[in-house]
Amino acid sequence: MARGARSGTGGWGAGAGFLLVILAAAALGFLWSIVRNPAPQIRFDAPVLGLGSNTVLQFRVRDARHRLKSVGVEIRQNGRTFAVSSLSVSPAAPTAARGWSFGWRRPAEDWLVTARIARHALPELQPGRATLVVTATNDAWGRFFRGGRASVALDVPVRWTPPQVEVLTAQHYINQGGSEMVIFAVSPGTVQSGVEAGKYFFPSWPVQDSAPQTRLCLFAFPYDLDPSAPVRIVARDDAGNQTVTTFPYKLFPQRFHTSTLELTDPFLQRVVPPIMSQMAELDDQGSLLKDFLLINGHLRQVEAGQMAEFSKHTSPHFLWTQPFIQLGNTKVEAHFADDRTYLYRGQVVDHQTHLGFDLAGTAHMPAPAANDGQVVFAGFFGIYGNAVIIDHGCGLQTLYGHLSQITVKAGERVQRGQLIGHSGETGLAGGDHLHFTVLLDGVPVNPVEWWDPHWIRDRITAKLAAFGAERHGAAPRFAP
Repeated sequence: MARGARSGTGGWGAGAGFLLVILAAAALGFLWSIVRNPAPQIRFDAPVLGLGSNTVLQFRVRDARHRLKSVGVEIRQNGRTFAVSSLSVSPAAPTAARGWSFGWRRPAEDWLVTARIARHALPELQPGRATLVVTATNDAWGRFFRGGRASVALDVPVRWTPPQVEVLTAQHYINQGGSEMVIFAVSPGTVQSGVEAGKYFFPSWPVQDSAPQTRLCLFAFPYDLDPSAPVRIVARDDAGNQTVTTFPYKLFPQRFHTSTLELTDPFLQRVVPPIMSQMAELDDQGSLLKDFLLINGHLRQVEAGQMAEFSKHTSPHFLWTQPFIQLGNTKVEAHFADDRTYLYRGQVVDHQTHLGFDLAGTAHMPAPAANDGQVVFAGFFGIYGNAVIIDHGCGLQTLYGHLSQITVKAGERVQRGQLIGHSGETGLAGGDHLHFTVLLDGVPVNPVEWWDPHWIRDRITAKLAAFGAERHGAAPRFAP
């Protein structure tokens, strides 16, 4: 009996010990749950470079396990704290939370927060440096029931005044469809500047690496822009402030050629199937004519966008020092900005603008690089067939189309006059010739100006030389 009693007492003791372990674990788990900080995630859509007179900040707050309780934005400067009260919080598309809780899955909290910081709302905030602080709190038990809390602090400049622009060149003469260059200086903190011509924007580049606030800008007045469209310099600083500055220029409106092209069945049979076979993204329209119209219209627009993308892969220096080469001993079969009407069996079926020069000579004639540069594309390019695009720096590029053979590759440095291929009739070509286009930030411009040594001297090199001698005693900005 005594042994039985001892056995029962020992069993109770083991069970009590196990219960105490469970209770201790539960207590530790509870203590951990109220001590830890299961914070939300804060992510800015774009880098915050500064605070200006009317800055809009956007950021996302996400929590996969808890509900969002509050979001705050404040600015700290010289021991003072300024709360930003203009906040809007809207739900973003929810995503499923990771993990399971008591057998059910809770959708993640995902919010888009917009904060507006205006000078009139913070009159005591001073220009200079400040700390932007963003906080987000959820409804977790963490931090002793105060909720999980995330915080992001950014040291940023505060700028109340927009950038200052000083125009340094005096004369600017622009032919419609042509190019020009302006040199100007911007104030510190300016992160983007250039020339805006109607809906088009042409970025600027530093004249000297040692003086990044002095800028040169090659710009165009595109052929399709209304002559009344304004041309002006736009500058934005790191705080989002913007200034618009006019400068003296004279525009010469131009009248461009018109032409009519008769589409024939043999032509369609020759050019359409090769392009359709190379462009898998084009859906067969059921007839050669419909496929041609898809290529001539839709694909032409797509490739215009691709040329704009190629323009982003440009050198920050001029890669050339001489005028551009015009292919000699050739006949001009089409001019820049020719307005073309397409006929099929006597009926008008399409209208497009030809944005380059068609130069015809002997079959498979050599095609030289018009100037020093770097190849950014070499391959099949839709309506242009086999094509090469060369970058010459600061947004200036040239395109060579309808080639029968390409002798260079992307990334290769080429010299003025170097063989890059041979003419042909690939793409939408009616016969063997070279299609030549000059592009400025992806916008086609009249090549005639770039072939003219006098134009190059007056518009480009003389301005750079005079500026360098007068301002810095430095050479014009050409790459070595």
